[in-house]
Amino acid sequence: MARRGASLYTLRTLLYIFPSNIREDAIPQRPKSPAPREAGLDAIGPVSGLAERLREPACLVGVGNPLRRDDGVGPWIVGAVRGALSGTHVTLFDAQDVPENFVHAIARADCRNVIFIDAVAAPGPPGTIVFGPLAGFPEAEGFSTHRLALSLSGRFLESAGKAVFLLGIVPADLAFGAGLSEPVARAAETVRDLLRRMARSARP
Repeated sequence: MARRGASLYTLRTLLYIFPSNIREDAIPQRPKSPAPREAGLDAIGPVSGLAERLREPACLVGVGNPLRRDDGVGPWIVGAVRGALSGTHVTLFDAQDVPENFVHAIARADCRNVIFIDAVAAPGPPGTIVFGPLAGFPEAEGFSTHRLALSLSGRFLESAGKAVFLLGIVPADLAFGAGLSEPVARAAETVRDLLRRMARSARP
């Protein structure tokens, strides 16, 4: 099953074109880290790194295009938890497929941790959940025009004093169309339910 899904990993890239108002040479460069080891429910459970980050002021940023099936999983999760997280120290951004339009607002937000939620290329079958520092995810090759690289966004936000993470779900279907595939929908519901439970303990 994991082998069959491997051909999907090149379809979703983490590289985007950065806008002219963010200079790449102004963003600190650093060597690559190994890919995050947290995966599956261990990546997002009550004692995971995600739970720890959400105990502090945080921004959740949904990234992706809802008109391309599983590419819309980030915005779907952000929309699904918006009501439950209202009044907590978690701020939500639905960036869809233009995260470059939000990096300055996120940099100004009163949050220590920034967590991008996206469909990502990662080992494992469709629906696999991964979490870790954004810099630890290897960049995919290729470009999608009019988008800012998540890696460049991360370095920009870190230069503004944020700690930046990626909560990713491996996609099954990135074709044009609405709705999530079955394995990705199950994973998204798992993340939604966990975030709702965390929200209750995050209320002042």
